[in-house]
Amino acid sequence: MSRFKSGWLLGVPLLVLGSAAGGAYLYHHFREADWEHREAEYQRQLQGHLTENEKQIEAFNAQLGMMRSQLVTPADLEKKYTALLTARDADFEKFRQEHALVVKSLSNSILALQQRAQDGTEEAHEEPSPAPPPGDTTTPPAKPVISYAFADKDGRIHLTDPDIWVQGDEDLEMKQFFRVKGTVVQQKDGSLMAERIQLLEVSPDGQPAGQYRELAEASLVDASFTYANPPQEGPPGDAWVKWGPGWMATLGTSFRSEHLLRFGASASVVRLGDVGLAGGASSDFDSLEGTGGDAFVTYSPTIRGKQLGVALGGGVHLPLGGTTRVRPNVTLNFIVY
Repeated sequence: MSRFKSGWLLGVPLLVLGSAAGGAYLYHHFREADWEHREAEYQRQLQGHLTENEKQIEAFNAQLGMMRSQLVTPADLEKKYTALLTARDADFEKFRQEHALVVKSLSNSILALQQRAQDGTEEAHEEPSPAPPPGDTTTPPAKPVISYAFADKDGRIHLTDPDIWVQGDEDLEMKQFFRVKGTVVQQKDGSLMAERIQLLEVSPDGQPAGQYRELAEASLVDASFTYANPPQEGPPGDAWVKWGPGWMATLGTSFRSEHLLRFGASASVVRLGDVGLAGGASSDFDSLEGTGGDAFVTYSPTIRGKQLGVALGGGVHLPLGGTTRVRPNVTLNFIVY
């Protein structure tokens, strides 16, 4: 019975640790492979090596309102933005700098809107001729003065002409409302993006406030959309200094303990390249002397710059009981996350 109990106490932690190790390996393998795939796709698309389907994403499409798109590097996008700055952009550029904002995309569109104003209200009046002053022998004009006014039913256009026989005294006043709709889409499995733009002329539609009726839609004549969209997550371990926590499943030993192995969990606090500092807790699941905290230095080996998902550790174990309060500690750690 005692042998069965010891085997059970040892088997369960080994099963948990084995599962953690397998999960850690699969996680890091998948994460690394996924990033390598996204980076390769990004470089291919950045260099313009596109499939026929991808070329349709970047092509100009006036019927759908789709802009001509181009993927560039963040540095090239910043240069393009800087080249387009004018004096009118000074206040916005100051705001951008103050809030540390990064340019993600640039768009430029030309749209055409052709309209007819029908069913309006028009008025024409013959204006009375002023009486000539006494003694004035000037011949009165042969044509009477006729004034004209027109307003469309939506209140957008107001035309007044105090004298239809005189050229250049007309006054055309326009007040129009436009709704601009923009949609940016991105590939699920790539870096290509596209923008759709729509310009709609609308008219206030009474109550409730904020409701507008669509009158006409402008047609897209030409448009461009330039953007930067590198993979958001860098390669695993790309930062030389990395602050934790990084969670690990730990297998530790102090050699001269009653039980050779302890099982537990730990977290890296900081990493400097392949070397780090970690802390955690482990237990032999049998005694207070074999249970306690761990503090150790880690080394994460790599092959060809790729992490193996494990870290070797060396430090101290601080048991909760027993006569020796500090023990040497060697660990094998499986990086879970």
